[in-house]
Amino acid sequence: MKTSIGIGLTICVAVAFSPAAAQDPAKDLAFSVLGDSSGLVFQTTESLQLRVVNEAGDPVAGANVTPWALRSGQGHGSWRSDGDDRSETKPESSQTDEDGIAIVKYPMFRNVGEQTKTIGVSVWVDHRDYVLEGSIHLDLPHDPKTADPVVLQRGADLFVRPMIDGKPADPNQIVANWSDSRSWRNPNVMEAVDGQTLKFPSMKTGDASVLLMRIEDDQITHASRIVDTKLKADQRNEITVDLKPVVPIKGQLDPAVPRPIRHGRVVCETLNPSVDYDRAGFISWSPVSEDGDFVIPVWPTGEAIQLAGICDGYIGVPGKAPPEVSNPRNPDPYLRAQVIRPDKGDPVVLPMEALVPCDVTIVDEQDKPVPSVLIDSWPNIQWWNGGSQVYCDTLMRGEDMIRVRNRKRDYRKFTNEEYGFPFSARTDDNGQATLMLPKGKQSLGIRDDRYEMPVFLGRRYTKIEMVPGERSEITLTVQRKGTDHLGEWDKLAGVVFGCSTREGRRICALPEVRKKMDEFAKTFREGKNQKDPKLLAEAYTIVADAFATAGDLNESTKWRKKAAEQKSMISADAP
Repeated sequence: MKTSIGIGLTICVAVAFSPAAAQDPAKDLAFSVLGDSSGLVFQTTESLQLRVVNEAGDPVAGANVTPWALRSGQGHGSWRSDGDDRSETKPESSQTDEDGIAIVKYPMFRNVGEQTKTIGVSVWVDHRDYVLEGSIHLDLPHDPKTADPVVLQRGADLFVRPMIDGKPADPNQIVANWSDSRSWRNPNVMEAVDGQTLKFPSMKTGDASVLLMRIEDDQITHASRIVDTKLKADQRNEITVDLKPVVPIKGQLDPAVPRPIRHGRVVCETLNPSVDYDRAGFISWSPVSEDGDFVIPVWPTGEAIQLAGICDGYIGVPGKAPPEVSNPRNPDPYLRAQVIRPDKGDPVVLPMEALVPCDVTIVDEQDKPVPSVLIDSWPNIQWWNGGSQVYCDTLMRGEDMIRVRNRKRDYRKFTNEEYGFPFSARTDDNGQATLMLPKGKQSLGIRDDRYEMPVFLGRRYTKIEMVPGERSEITLTVQRKGTDHLGEWDKLAGVVFGCSTREGRRICALPEVRKKMDEFAKTFREGKNQKDPKLLAEAYTIVADAFATAGDLNESTKWRKKAAEQKSMISADAP
């Protein structure tokens, strides 16, 4: 199967500096030079006011407000605090004043290099006496006069008595995960009381859970099950939790995989009983020996294991939905973990299947091979009743994280990186590299300081279908960085790909526009060649009409020009 990907489209981007920003002392300026020819772009730190009240409507002072994610036309993602964020800024926490007001700062550009604007900010709001609010998404612009305040609710405290061999354990030797993200954001809010009991901060009434482990000489010696309970208001919620000695779990990769095993590793996660319940959990990983053996050194007593793994040439077979999953998808499009229950006598063996080779060639706009370009794919594993991550990318042991008592449990500090990114290869002198990928539709992109893939409908990557037993070939045409920017495509991405931007939602709300876009989306997704100039000319014309209908003539003119460029390519290619 052979494919060639390239776009004969060049966009010139002019970036203007706003005098208003320079005159506003509340806005901080940072600078970044983009590419070879794109000029100077000004990153501006802007701010919004967030009001926090209690259930009676009274202002809550002293609540910590921490931004943790940003949204742009290209999606929603974590705002990194380690200085390596695409915005070239770091999130800053603030506290509410006596009026319950906090100032939240955010960058104008979500991605400086791509000039994509920030259209939303997600924040945590935390006050020890109230339930943690961690999924507050604020659309921009944010008007405090019309926006609803954040309402903090009174919850319930939980008291836990750890027991070992029927006797109270020293609470000062106990560490915990619990069903509240304070568990990893601020674990020191758990405190020992009366010499035998642990007190947890205010949590939502209803379902709650805890996982306890005992540390002695910096080693995890005992672990509990994940214990579920119901928290009730206006009473002392107290439970007893038994801990048992830790027993390492031994496992093996599928015996059908040829030995010796190379670069093998497995990752595992506990199983949440419901998608609607944010339960305490645990993760781990283990290297795999040449003989295919592995050991999970610490695991919560009696808990089921979601197991996934990879080695040179092979990947774990996706598992079937366990009974805990309601309404499982059939067929299931995702990579999934195998669910194994050692306490039920299940053998800890991971079935494996062959990865599929994909030969990639990188050429520039003159069809010359480009060496030393890093090619990536990022197939995700979707955990049952949980989140997702790049398959076998994050290698971290829960026992390392849970040991941290007095500061934030930053997973990046505990991640093992010796294996590198699992689906990556660098081109040789001929611009060629081979990736081993899972079956199904996979994405391909590049990482390079010199080159980038051209933007296609708001995205800078492509997809390829990997068929078991069939070697795939694809040629990717790259361009010098700074030729175009994803920010130019924000509005189009919002209209075509689910109206993720405020402008996109406004346009899609117009009935005549929505009908046209639905018709186009169907034609586009069913098209054999989504880069066909005739199809793109039709798409850009429909989008131009949509913007004109919405009253945005400047944006309409832009997309008519792009449609004309595609039409000229049709004429040039005609026999």
